Amino acid sequence: MSILRTLFSFCYEILLGCSHRHQTRIFTMQQETYRVCLDCGKHILYSSVTMRPLSARDLRRMKTAHAGELKIMPVSVPGSTALQSVERKSSVA
Repeated sequence: MSILRTLFSFCYEILLGCSHRHQTRIFTMQQETYRVCLDCGKHILYSSVTMRPLSARDLRRMKTAHAGELKIMPVSVPGSTALQSVERKSSVA
């Protein structure tokens, strides 16, 4: 019976991935709160306020905040020619 269970578990993990059943406790290191799956090693991030797993939306917000500001550099093109080409397109249409 244990051989069947092991075989089923192996096939399940190949097809659907790890189920993350065996996890560590929640802990905070370097300003990140998370648990670690003991089977596959994946970090599952948690909210330090609510102690619940972060949603995909929360993860995107957190990555954006850590990425910093997006800096837009101006293109060095002679101003008069760039403006004239834009004005011509708008007057034709």
